[in-house]
Amino acid sequence: MQIFSQDVVFKKYSKGQALYDQGDKRDKFYFLIDGIIRTERFDENGEFNYYEYVNKNHGFPYRGLFHDREYSYTARAMTKITIAVFSMSTIEIILRQNNAMMELVIQEMGQIISQNEDQLQNMVTSSASDRVRHALEIFGYRLGQKDENGQIHVDYPVTLIELAQVSATTRETASAVVSELIADHKIAYVHKKITFLN
Repeated sequence: MQIFSQDVVFKKYSKGQALYDQGDKRDKFYFLIDGIIRTERFDENGEFNYYEYVNKNHGFPYRGLFHDREYSYTARAMTKITIAVFSMSTIEIILRQNNAMMELVIQEMGQIISQNEDQLQNMVTSSASDRVRHALEIFGYRLGQKDENGQIHVDYPVTLIELAQVSATTRETASAVVSELIADHKIAYVHKKITFLN
């Protein structure tokens, strides 16, 4: 895979920096070595938003492979990140020539689609409290690490404002649900870090 080694560039980004914006030319593929990325998609009025998270050891964007000319969402560093950057055309050439890699990408895309369908199904509810609970599950599933006691730790600092944004509700509602889950000993929330206790 000499073409890979010739094409790759390693970069570091600070928290809050955008790698690309929705509508930018889709010319790079990224592999996240360390940190967390949040992808943000807005409708044409800038009103409806959809958030997704990418954890380390994952590539992106898969959406639009072989087809789209523009990125369909914004990618933003939510922590300090280290990434490998490839030319999108190089990735697409390699996938066309390597059936094993194409199969891995199709499997990854299938998992992403399945997760997104589950997320949409769970988040399309009139109950704001349920949306907050589902958003917490998403953080745990996408970004959590299980310890030897079976507890899941999310090392990414999730603010109540971000939790409210992901849940499409208010900060007050997010805070009330988190307080209830803490009181029920279902989660711990210390210094914005979530631990799922059971």
